[in-house]
Amino acid sequence: MVVYRPKRRFPLWAKAAIALAALLLLAGAGLWARSATRPSAEERLAQAIASMTAQLDVLRISHYTPDVVRDGQVVMQGEYQAALADIERVRSEWQSVRTEVPEPERTQIDGAIKELHALVQARRPAPDVDTRVSKLIELLRAIGANR
Repeated sequence: MVVYRPKRRFPLWAKAAIALAALLLLAGAGLWARSATRPSAEERLAQAIASMTAQLDVLRISHYTPDVVRDGQVVMQGEYQAALADIERVRSEWQSVRTEVPEPERTQIDGAIKELHALVQARRPAPDVDTRVSKLIELLRAIGANR
């Protein structure tokens, strides 16, 4: 006589539970990886300061020189427009990290950027603008050194 034993089937609820657990593990791993690769506030500030100082160096060295503005007149319009764009990039970068900086320094940087923009719009001599850029770079580096 042959005894028939039906094959045991893996319960459907167990399959669903295993699939759900796998999805939750994958989602958790994805969130962990995302948070692990996000830079900290200090890293973002350091990157922004490096970017702003580099942009200000470009402004000072090549976009706003005595050859670009002479006696309050723009001689090289393309370079002058690039100088204004440099200031806008610095301002935009600053806006992205300004909340990370304490209030007294934040106000100083805000004022220095406004003053720099006003000097360039007024077509002041390049040495005046260069002096203001140097002061702004010093302020930015001081903030970076305090972190």
